[in-house]
Order: sequence, then structure tokens, then C-alpha cells
Amino acid sequence: MDQEILVKQAQELTLGLDKTKVLPRAVMLVISQETGNWRLWVVPQKDSINKPEFYRIVAETISGNSISDIDVGVVELAHSNNPAMLGMGKMLKMTGVGSAHVSNNTFNGVLLPDGIVIRMNL
Repeated sequence: MDQEILVKQAQELTLGLDKTKVLPRAVMLVISQETGNWRLWVVPQKDSINKPEFYRIVAETISGNSISDIDVGVVELAHSNNPAMLGMGKMLKMTGVGSAHVSNNTFNGVLLPDGIVIRMNL
């Protein structure tokens, strides 16, 4: 998939989730070490949100905003104590929606071969 389109769709999803109880504090596209495919990590405002509710909200937001290049299967519920996200949060602050590419970094022992920060407010 075209990276520019993927970033645009991730930004649109983030803005859509801002209107829900998910209220993402951090959103980051990462390459899965296992598959080499892009994944979208989302850290919700409250870590206490349960998985079924989170994924229901994500699916509704995707369909309600005509986001066609990201499906719910690409999205991963991440928590604010995720070591990679904690490390990234110390390095970068992005309270709005943007795009910051990081490559070949290790954060708190987690290798991120390739990633694009959409929001980082941890």
C-alpha cells in the first residue's frame, strides 16, 4: 500500500477517534517484525477501555468516515505502558495529528525497524 495514503488514512482515523471515548493519546504506524506488514498502534485516553468496546468503536469510526485503506484488523490496542510507546513518548511530543518517520530505533529494548508517528502525547 502507498505509504502516503496509509498515513492520510491513519490521520483521518485518529481525528475520527477523537470524537469517541477512545480519544487517542498516541497513534503510530509500525512495521510488524513477524509479517513485515503495517500495523496501527493506538493508545486510548484510558487504559481501562476493554478490547471488544475498543474494536467496536474503531470499526464504527472506520465505516462512518469512509476509511477504505485501513481495516480493523490492522489496528492494535496498545497501552500507555507499552515499552516502545513509553520510549517514543520521551523522545517526541505531537499533541495534534502529524507525521514523523522513525527508522531503525530501539525504545526500551523494543526494536522498531520502521514507524510513522501520527500522534504522541504520553
